[in-house]
Amino acid sequence: MSGWEDVVTTGLIGTDRRPVPDDLLASWAAHLDQELDPAHAVLSLAARHRAASRAGKPLRSCPPAPVAPPSQAPLASLAAHQILARLLSPPHVDLLNLWLATAVRAGQRASAGYWTPLATVAARGVELDRAAFGTAIGERGIWFLEQNPQWARLAQAVRSAQPYDPSPQYEVAATDVAAEAVRADPELIIRAGTRWPEELSSTVLDIICSGRLQQRSVRYAAAVGVRLPLEHYALLRSALSTPTGQGFVREALLSLERTVWVRMELQSAFTGEPIRVDRLELPQW
Repeated sequence: MSGWEDVVTTGLIGTDRRPVPDDLLASWAAHLDQELDPAHAVLSLAARHRAASRAGKPLRSCPPAPVAPPSQAPLASLAAHQILARLLSPPHVDLLNLWLATAVRAGQRASAGYWTPLATVAARGVELDRAAFGTAIGERGIWFLEQNPQWARLAQAVRSAQPYDPSPQYEVAATDVAAEAVRADPELIIRAGTRWPEELSSTVLDIICSGRLQQRSVRYAAAVGVRLPLEHYALLRSALSTPTGQGFVREALLSLERTVWVRMELQSAFTGEPIRVDRLELPQW
């Protein structure tokens, strides 16, 4: 079978003295009319050879591409990523922070396919936790952010963020907080630890249902939702079954129930343990 050297020889001495090889590779010599215009066939072969040569090796003027650092932490499970996809459509920043924090505590990372949507959310504001985001995507993910000039400020903020602490310190232990003190200062429970006794959980739900926090109810419920002990989820049944004419109270309770349930889903997705309770049916008020 003839090769490129035979074509070069034909071009040098002329097609009238040496015919164009007719046993070239089919993929190389396809659609060549050698009999009608042999000279054109030689030029076409030369152009194809040049294109193949340039495509098969880096251009001299092109610097080597930067090499991404290796990934360290293992990927989160498929179930965890399915939850992440749901929280991104549309984005729920408070719940995304919850996903990122859970991934960090589990020592797992987000798949590269989710780096762009997460970065898009993070670039819109400061609500997404930069430290948890950076830890959940790892050094390779931060490198990925740095390759996009539009994310330059975000990448700098993520890289310079303090290391994420998966075990935050609270001002006071939950066991030292009395129900009467929480009724007097509802924000006290947010500054307390997360191992609340059932009495404190009932007190918090009573405060939300009373409507005394008015428009602050939704924000308060969101903060409570990430701290309420999962074993107290059933307490929401009576709270949700009590009609109220205040729309913000229902919105706060629904937000609280959704947050606690997502926490249960995340715990199951990251640990492999099944959820042992059924989700509450949300009544129509």
